[in-house]
Amino acid sequence: MNGLTPSSPDIQAIPVNECHEPLVDLTQCSDLRVGPPPECPETEPDYCWVRQGVRDRLIQAQALLPEGIYLRLYEGYRSAAVQQMLFVNHLAQVKQDQPDLSDQQAYVTSTQLVSAPSRPDGTINTPPHSTGAAVDVELVDERGTVLDFGMEIADWSRVPPTLCESDCAGLSEHAQHNRQHLLDVMQRVGFVNYPQEWWHFSYGDQFWAYMVGQPVAIYGRVNR
Repeated sequence: MNGLTPSSPDIQAIPVNECHEPLVDLTQCSDLRVGPPPECPETEPDYCWVRQGVRDRLIQAQALLPEGIYLRLYEGYRSAAVQQMLFVNHLAQVKQDQPDLSDQQAYVTSTQLVSAPSRPDGTINTPPHSTGAAVDVELVDERGTVLDFGMEIADWSRVPPTLCESDCAGLSEHAQHNRQHLLDVMQRVGFVNYPQEWWHFSYGDQFWAYMVGQPVAIYGRVNR
């Protein structure tokens, strides 16, 4: 990955040939499970929406799981305004935790876990969640209990960034197995994983296009 994030210039340079596929509400899909709203209340109106093609692939992924194990959406679509709020808050936290970083270093560090809606020079970026192409997902059992992944998604800003990485070392055998199982199932139906976040997958956005060698993305920024 060489430090690439969805906000990196090489990713953002990939053109978008918007296919105008609609957003759909996963709470209306009986084949999939949706968790409670994420910890940020501003996401609640939108978090369960994704592009139609993303929904179809999530259904395919669910069909690959063993009986009694379920794919559950943690978060899907985010408006540009919510994405901006999350990035600004995270950037402020990074600057507080690492006061020796320059503004540019703090910006780059922040983009490792929260995509930036714009660059320091004001150029507009396209965060994956604001396209409806990205999903944060986990596996749960029949009771709705999240399987052991070594951490809860909601704790992403309170744990060492290395713990968020898909191939984090030092996990328990169960946590390693569950992360790999989720990764295998999602990749089999066409998603790509963002390696800095074991829970984040996308299909059709610029990051996906870069990872699979497609010349263009099919999903750009969209308003719900």
